Amino acid sequence: MILLIAVGIFAWLAIQKFKYTPPDKRRKLLVQWVLIALALAAVLLAITGRLHWVGAAIAVVLPLLGQAWRTFGRHLPWIAPLIARHTQARAEKQKSTDEKAHRDHASATDREPQLTVEEARKILSVSAHASREEIIGAHRKLIQKFHPDRGGNDYLASRINAAKALLLKQLDR
Repeated sequence: MILLIAVGIFAWLAIQKFKYTPPDKRRKLLVQWVLIALALAAVLLAITGRLHWVGAAIAVVLPLLGQAWRTFGRHLPWIAPLIARHTQARAEKQKSTDEKAHRDHASATDREPQLTVEEARKILSVSAHASREEIIGAHRKLIQKFHPDRGGNDYLASRINAAKALLLKQLDR
C-alpha cells in the first residue's frame, strides 16, 4: 500500500514537472524518467527474486552511463577531433562505395543491347503510324504494370523507357 502511495506521489510530481518544462527539453526529460522507472522496476524485481541481481545492476547503471558519457565528452575536448575524423573517414568511405555502385550500374546499362525501332514498337505494342499520345499511353500502361515498385524489375522498366524514348525521338525527326 505504501508503495502505491509513493508511486502516485511520484507520478503527480512528474506530471507537474513535465507541465512546466520547456517543450524542447520534454523529450530528454521523458527518456530520463523512463530509464529511471526501468531501473527502479529492475531493483524491485531483484528484491522480490524475479530478476537476477546482475540484471538489476545493469538496469541501474544504464541511466548513469548517459550522464557519464556527456561529462566525459565535455571535460575531454581533445576527443572531439578524433570523433570528427572518424566520422569524416566513414563519410568518405560511403561516398566512394556509392560512386563505385553508380559506375557499375552505368556500365551495366551500357551493355544492354540497343533497341531497333521495330523492337520498340513490339515492346509498346503500337503500330508503325502511332501518334505521340498513343506511344505515351502505351508506355504509361506498361510501366504501371512492370515498374520495379509494383513487382516488375529494373531491366523491363528500362527497356520500356528506352522504347518510348526511341519512338518519340523518331517522331520528332
